Amino acid sequence: MLVSRDEIHRFIPQRNPMIMIHNLLEASEKHAITNTVIEMENIFCVDGALSEPGLIENIAQTAAAHAGYGYHLLNKAAPLGFIASIKDLHIAKLPPVNSSIITRIEIVNQVFDVTIFNATVSLDGEEICVGEMRVFIKNENN
Repeated sequence: MLVSRDEIHRFIPQRNPMIMIHNLLEASEKHAITNTVIEMENIFCVDGALSEPGLIENIAQTAAAHAGYGYHLLNKAAPLGFIASIKDLHIAKLPPVNSSIITRIEIVNQVFDVTIFNATVSLDGEEICVGEMRVFIKNENN
């Protein structure tokens, strides 16, 4: 584990109650893996499961943790990122409260200030959500 739940807030701009990832498990130049335990108190829990917007925010925060960790290694402040688009999102199942999900992002391209990545969310080894997300990075010059 690279970053624990107690420290994750140092690498992402979100604050409670909006934090949707717990631990940064792996990170490289082109990928990141996080895990999260779905808790009843989560503001995106509906009817005993994490809702679709919660899964999307979980993916976005995995990307934010990836960027934040990378900038941290360079001793730089991470820039803000904003979801620019979501493409081909398929949600097969919503993770229930008290379950643990693993979220993996793989960067496929970077065009100017937009990072394009594929995301997979797994529950007990089963892919429950896949899609592509594009995140606009607000650099100091923007």
